[in-house]
Amino acid sequence: MSGFETAAPAAKPRILVISAQGLARFVPALGALGAIRATHRDAHIVLLTAPSTSTFAATAPYFDEIWTDDTGGALDVRLLWALRARLKAGAFERVYDLDTTPHSRRLFWLMYGRRALPLHRAGIPWSGTIPGTALTYGDPRRDAMHLVDRWAAQLKIAGVGAVLRPDLSWVARQVESFTLPFRMTAPFVLISATPGPGTPWPAERYGELARALAMNGEIPVLVGAGIPPEISTTVAEFCPSAVDLAARATVNETVFLAWAATGATGPDNGVMHLTAAAGCPTVVLYNAASDPALVGQRGNRVSILRRKQLSEIPVGEIVAALEAPKK
Repeated sequence: MSGFETAAPAAKPRILVISAQGLARFVPALGALGAIRATHRDAHIVLLTAPSTSTFAATAPYFDEIWTDDTGGALDVRLLWALRARLKAGAFERVYDLDTTPHSRRLFWLMYGRRALPLHRAGIPWSGTIPGTALTYGDPRRDAMHLVDRWAAQLKIAGVGAVLRPDLSWVARQVESFTLPFRMTAPFVLISATPGPGTPWPAERYGELARALAMNGEIPVLVGAGIPPEISTTVAEFCPSAVDLAARATVNETVFLAWAATGATGPDNGVMHLTAAAGCPTVVLYNAASDPALVGQRGNRVSILRRKQLSEIPVGEIVAALEAPKK
């Protein structure tokens, strides 16, 4: 024995990030998630996310652990109690709530119990919209801000640096190869028919769009999860040359497709955020059920087409927007 003892390495601070609303909110949050990682370089960061985004999130360079929120935001006592036990055992020194939903506020109460009462919560390091916590973001203009601007303002209060645009460059290290029934050097357009908010675009319009693209010499490629079967069937009937990769291409593979595609279109859904972040010329269809000023895809290669009802948007307008030169 030398008489000297080696000190045990100090435990890393544990940080929890809540982003569990699916791909349509996770992709635009990538800039905020990267900023949190840059601020807490030496921390052990745990992401609580939705089942639909957990696999994609696990490939990102921002997290040390991925936890899945299996509750779906529902009041399932059994699932909530199990999640509560895990969150309490996590011993987190700070929480970033990027969802700020009734469900994430419910998690706040489950995690902190009596400490969550207004008179006791001043010392809780929770970054979100819960009034009275140590890192409360309470800007009354919040609801009129784009979600990315909200996150930037929220994180600034918590001492997190600048929130940049979502970066997907790390995906290039995650996909070695995947098999496609066409050459990626051929002109092709991604069609993401996953329904967004409100009444969906009619299945026949997707068929007409695929046929119009094929007549222009471009391969229509269906991508995304949760596409109604009648849309896939209708597209195949209208355009037998269309390629159906819906629910087959992973999120990472969809990024690769977006890098090579001549364009992408669909309603306000997660894949449209993904293609916009990838720099693909993206035409997004909006109706009155969602507001692009608050949740819209950003980028100089993004075009927004909006009507009260999606059915009012004609195929020709979409094709013209896809063909318009982008910066």
